Amino acid sequence: MLKDLEILLEMQKLDDIIGEKEILTESLPHELSSLKHNVESADQQLHEIRSKLEENLKDQKLKELKIKENNEKIGKYKNQLLTIKTNKEYKALNSEISHLETSNVEIDDEIIDLMEKEVEIRDNQQVIENLQKQADEKLKANQERLQRKLEEVQQDINILRNKRNNLAEELPKPLIKRYAALIKNKQRKALVFKLNEVCGGCGYHIRPQMIIEINEGNHIVYCENCGRIIVNKAEES
Repeated sequence: MLKDLEILLEMQKLDDIIGEKEILTESLPHELSSLKHNVESADQQLHEIRSKLEENLKDQKLKELKIKENNEKIGKYKNQLLTIKTNKEYKALNSEISHLETSNVEIDDEIIDLMEKEVEIRDNQQVIENLQKQADEKLKANQERLQRKLEEVQQDINILRNKRNNLAEELPKPLIKRYAALIKNKQRKALVFKLNEVCGGCGYHIRPQMIIEINEGNHIVYCENCGRIIVNKAEES
């Protein structure tokens, strides 16, 4: 096989590995970002549930104060009943007492509803606190590992690129330029194998004369459709 083709084959193998590792450089940060998002989401939910609980307890307190205020008025009005002389004033004051007592019953029912909701809120809070703890622990357990893995992958990519670039120094510059353009524009596949009588990159049918040249391996043959370099599958090492 032509030496340039042998070098291109080795470069393509390295670029295949680089491509796989570059996928990791995208997926690893995404995984880390997802873990951080889970923590942030749990924190936000916990903040919201705590605010809801605080609002509930505040409403209960206000209603309890309202009942206390009404009871003070009731006591005051009952004392006034002892000094009232006219029947009209007696009925009016008694009606006000009855109204306050009815209001207290209604407020007390509302407090009971709030207490029931409080229990529900606290149960939900416990669930969210557990989720937050789990999300936080999972982030702490994996953050260092993922960051270390990302650094290792990036180091591997740099080493592989250096190996590929060293190989490229042995090729003519126009060929290097064309190879680089194919890697960039053809899904990282500059060099493909002949599969039966078609291009392994795009499936284009290869002319008989080109098949002969590919089998001989003495020339660089480009696909007439996609422009990739085609080599004989049997020459893969």
